[in-house]
Amino acid sequence: MHAAWKVLVPTALVFSLACQPRAAAPVYAPWEEGLTLAFEDPSLPQPQRSQDRLQVRVARSSVSPGAPRLVQLDLTSLRGQLSFVARHQDGGITLLGEDGRALAQTLPPGFPQTAAWEDRGTQFRVIGRAAWDGAAILPATAATVGVWVEARPLQGPRHRTLYLPNLGEVESQEERAGTWVTVNRLVARGFVDLPASPRP
Repeated sequence: MHAAWKVLVPTALVFSLACQPRAAAPVYAPWEEGLTLAFEDPSLPQPQRSQDRLQVRVARSSVSPGAPRLVQLDLTSLRGQLSFVARHQDGGITLLGEDGRALAQTLPPGFPQTAAWEDRGTQFRVIGRAAWDGAAILPATAATVGVWVEARPLQGPRHRTLYLPNLGEVESQEERAGTWVTVNRLVARGFVDLPASPRP
């Protein structure tokens, strides 16, 4: 009887571990409703840098179980406001137009395991992982190691973007005369709570 237990216990443990739900894959984009991010171009002089600051806010988020997950992002600057919807599915992110059609595939399904892809003539490849040197503005619980992606368009300079879990793009660089110059960087993060709209 003792020998039988020796066989049954490991088998039961393996079976129970196999039935455990898998940890959710990281989402390399902002998705928490109310999350507000501010970006600046460090290559610009002041006061233009502050004047051109871009604010991105998660206006709506459907993060209930099941795919696709739809996230509405509001982009605001001194030049105006723009809204779009991002669809999250299998690690990929697709920007949708007002008619629901795909406008661009910012990240492919399976990201970051998918190492290379192409969208509308631009070739993308994962360069590797790195810790973000601007992480001091993030809370202590935030992930600070992200994935660098390089974009090579048919025309124009190459770009590199660092994506962090739950934030998406935190820094973007452009190749200028053989040097990588930061042209977009996350400078502030927080939550904006709007008053609840009255129910009809």
